[in-house]
Amino acid sequence: MKRRIAALCLLMSLPALAQVEMQQSFSYAPPHFYFDALNFRADRNESRMDFYFQIPYAEIQFTKHGNEFESSYEISLQLIDDDGSPALEQTWDERPTCQNFDETTNRSIFSSSERQFVVQPGSYTLQVAVTDSETKKLLTEKSTFIAKDYSSPSLSMSDIMLLKSSSFSNGKETIVPNIEGNVISQSDSFPVFYEVYFPKTSDSAFATTEIFGSKRQVIFSESRWINGTDKTRRIVAEIPKDSIPMGLYKLGVSLRESADKNAPAVASATQTFTIHFPDLPLTISNLDDAADEMMYIAKSSTIDSIKSAPDTFAKERRFLDFWRKYSTNRDSKDNRIMDEYFNRVAFANEHFTHYFKGWKTDMGMIYILFGPPNSVDRHPFEVDSKPYEIWNYYQINKQFVFLDESGFGDYRLITPLSDVYTPPYGSDFLGK
Repeated sequence: MKRRIAALCLLMSLPALAQVEMQQSFSYAPPHFYFDALNFRADRNESRMDFYFQIPYAEIQFTKHGNEFESSYEISLQLIDDDGSPALEQTWDERPTCQNFDETTNRSIFSSSERQFVVQPGSYTLQVAVTDSETKKLLTEKSTFIAKDYSSPSLSMSDIMLLKSSSFSNGKETIVPNIEGNVISQSDSFPVFYEVYFPKTSDSAFATTEIFGSKRQVIFSESRWINGTDKTRRIVAEIPKDSIPMGLYKLGVSLRESADKNAPAVASATQTFTIHFPDLPLTISNLDDAADEMMYIAKSSTIDSIKSAPDTFAKERRFLDFWRKYSTNRDSKDNRIMDEYFNRVAFANEHFTHYFKGWKTDMGMIYILFGPPNSVDRHPFEVDSKPYEIWNYYQINKQFVFLDESGFGDYRLITPLSDVYTPPYGSDFLGK
């Protein structure tokens, strides 16, 4: 019975996140749509912006017409210069169709679009707005875009495009861009594309490709000569990733006129990419850490089984097998409870980290298990007592008291948990 009450606490508090008096809770959700704007050299040495866009079917409204489901949305694109003036404004419509209702709510099926625009060299803010024609829902995103000056006759290069795939047939090369930026689906490597522009066809360049981690450390480096068989050399390169863990990375390519790495780079470009399993919450960047963070709801044998998996893909399967039992929709990959749990872990790490990571603290534990309190009574400067806080949970008629014994913000729980919680909850904590 106690475990059922605790499971209800997790479910009942899902819609109540905005009621936190202590701090506003937050939710890590995937983007509503994806886009990328890449800079290439156009004819007559002009600067060109190649714009790529995709939006999941689940983000747009479909209506049934005959045997098909139809949708319509408008894409509005603006380039704003440093003075705040629009340098480019374009609007166009897209009308995707599909054959069955299940596709209309699928986040793995996308409507895509691409455009090319000649732009003046400079630094811009790119604003993208998407309006659903049926619901009038407006979605917006923005990023920076830098248009290089290709007018001078010197060695230069384009931006770097991440690829989902590339193929060569009948003398023609076909590339498929990876707009989401997640390269987990590729096996041991992933392809990238860029162009090198030579002043003369007899020229060459020494290209160094590097991958930088979150602390700007170089975790991969490779160099090679690129010969200018034409003034524009199209490069498709495979970047190894088999030994790189999940996370956010930066890929950089620099061009030099000699093999001396101390020589200044004549041209360079960077591109960010992620390695992340799409079925996992966005807050998870390391599966071993995520398994440890499950200590409040999983048995130690479950955690050990996940961490001892023979490879990353097996580790992900064991991890998801645990959470799949508690999905509110067994036919969907979306798992509301798993997402909520790790959103709370991320919140705890951001707000309660002290001597330990936030999820390991007493405040972090209570927040993860029971969500945001309905109210918080703070007593930081009482004359006759040490600082303390009282968290009130009306839905379970409980309150938890935290005392700062040291005076350095290390709040420890002094409320007995035995009447509500006995660690760990075990595999049946979330109910079925």
